[in-house]
Order: sequence, then structure tokens, then C-alpha cells
Amino acid sequence: MIDSCLHVKDNSLNHLLLISKKIQSNNIDKALCMFDNEKNFNDRKIFLNNCQKTKNLIPVATIRKTKNLRNEIRNISELGFTFIKFHPRNLNINIGNNFYIKAFKMIRKTKLNVMWCTFDGWSTKKINEINQLDFLAKLINIISHNNILLMHGGGPNLLKYYEKFRFKENVYLDLSYTLIHYQKSSVETDMIFLMNKFDKRLIFGSDFPLFPINKYTKSLNKLITKSKINKLKIKNLKKDNFLRIINE
Repeated sequence: MIDSCLHVKDNSLNHLLLISKKIQSNNIDKALCMFDNEKNFNDRKIFLNNCQKTKNLIPVATIRKTKNLRNEIRNISELGFTFIKFHPRNLNINIGNNFYIKAFKMIRKTKLNVMWCTFDGWSTKKINEINQLDFLAKLINIISHNNILLMHGGGPNLLKYYEKFRFKENVYLDLSYTLIHYQKSSVETDMIFLMNKFDKRLIFGSDFPLFPINKYTKSLNKLITKSKINKLKIKNLKKDNFLRIINE
């Protein structure tokens, strides 16, 4: 099994080794790992090097708000990261801003896999006024060769995301957070539909520490049982889709 979304606030080797053992104890072979407290390039480099020593944590660079966007993306690529994440709410850069268009045009010249947080909920003072789904279509048309993971799959808009991007082979829907948060809702039925119809481009994760890793594994196994999918589809969802992304 894999975990597509795991956060840490400490980039020290000792802490990452503890996280590494935690996922192993929950039968998770590999996890995409994000460091939430990055302040500078050196923090990023330390995080990358320490993740590599764990063997099972794949480091994700989170793009920062910067005036020198080209240098930011070059640094991430040249250090050796294979994943870059955009979190519009944390960046506090509005959906639709030219910042994202410039970034995607630079990323298409790299081999970076892109992760994008799809949640529309921002602060109580500001509501996202742009249709994120349409804006993502514009961005995704820029990067036809880079894989893009739409984190949380749009949450309650899951089927809209599926319908919009189902023929775009480099787009994957990630269901971290959504898997647990929307249990016993209509979204659970949507997830089961996708597990049957979209099993080759669907991945799952915990969104740890928001949700415990053992709760993630139990929730996924429970949903798989409900879905009644065959062994090949289970293998795709639990491992093969993820491996396809990291090995391309």
C-alpha cells in the first residue's frame, strides 16, 4: 500500500526515521512526504537528503511565494525533487493569478510531477471567486507531459473533476483527506463509482497528521470491500498507479 499525502513539521533525520517506521508498521511501502515548516533553500535541501535516507519517504517540494519564480522552480528541479506541490490557500495567491500560469510554463520544461490542492475553502475573510475547475483545465493544458495529481479530488466535486479530466492521461485524482472526511456521505458513493470506472488513475492517502495513518488504511480497506472491485483494480489503487507515476 502507498500513502499519497503525508505532512511533517520537523525535517530532522530522527523525526523522519520515526515517520518512516510508522508507515512501515501500517504496511505502507512508500509515501509522498511534505515539510510544512520550510523557511529557506537550506531547509528544503536538508529535508530532501533526510527523506532519501529513509528509503520509503518520497520528498515533495512545496512551492513558495516568491518574486523569483524561475529560481524557485530551478532550485527544486536541480536539487533532485521529483514532486512539486501548489497549495493556493497557504500561498495566499488567488486562483486565476498569473503566478500559476508562469509557474506551469516553467514546469513543463522539467520532469517534475505536480501536486495541486483542489479545496476551495479559504479564510473567513476571502471566498474563492474563480471557478477552480476551469482554471485547472487551463493550467493542465500547459503541461501535457508532466503528471499532475489533483489532491483530494475536488472533495464534494469529485465527479466533476473526473468528467473534466478523464481523457487526460497525465491527470490523476488523489483521494487523501476526502476518503475519511466524506465517509457516510454521497461522496463515498462517488468514490466507489470511480474505483470501478477510473481505477487506473486514482490514488489514496492519509493526509497525516490530520488523520492517523492506521485510520487511513482501515478506511481504504473498508471502502474496497464495499466497492466489490476485483484484485487487479485493488492492485492499481493500492500500489500500481503510484508506482507508475514515480517510475515515469
